[in-house]
Amino acid sequence: MFSLIVPTYNEAANVLPLLEAVHAVLTDQSHEIIIVDDNSPDQTCKIAEEFSKTHPWIRVFRRMNERGLSSAVIRGFELAHGDILGVMDGDLSHDERILPQLLDAIQSGADLAVGSRRIPGGGAIEWPWYRRLTSSMATTLAKVLLDIDLSDPMSGYFILRRDLYEKIKHRLEPQGYKILLEIYCKSRPSKTREIPFVFRNRREGHSKLTGSVMREYFKMLFDLKRHEASF
Repeated sequence: MFSLIVPTYNEAANVLPLLEAVHAVLTDQSHEIIIVDDNSPDQTCKIAEEFSKTHPWIRVFRRMNERGLSSAVIRGFELAHGDILGVMDGDLSHDERILPQLLDAIQSGADLAVGSRRIPGGGAIEWPWYRRLTSSMATTLAKVLLDIDLSDPMSGYFILRRDLYEKIKHRLEPQGYKILLEIYCKSRPSKTREIPFVFRNRREGHSKLTGSVMREYFKMLFDLKRHEASF
């Protein structure tokens, strides 16, 4: 089974279109979609729970006292029933149509499959220059500082084998938004595949990219560097 984790916070306008779009491309794959919601004030969780009553492939978990995308992903992994685990954003920015390709990569022997904006065929729609610059700088810093052999280590769209997660979960210290980077650095998978996709602007709501998010990211980079130096 494939378990897809979707962390949400204030995605009331996006959550049902997302669930329907993802389910439509996974009809040939046994799957569950787990919404992990950080008690959204806009009732995201309530909307998803109501929908799940008639759609048994949806599971919803509301976190009352925890916050943060990375820790929400880990909570979802712990709740999952599948032997393949995946993550995608809840704002419709990730192209669900590449999910079968990501799954095929895992089923063909990869340990980790990543949706990439930075290989031929990938990209982003209507990103302002400053967001492109910020993303490029953060990507370059991660690749140089941590010796990352990924074109898009900043991606939040990926699938991995459960046994890869189980091997390192006791060493994960999730912080901020970039859980892929921590998983990659602490597991160093032997075989990784990247599948191109075009990042879409969210349809509704507001971006969660803030100055505090960037500070958390830089702190995580140096924490990971110190972790690697200790091994």
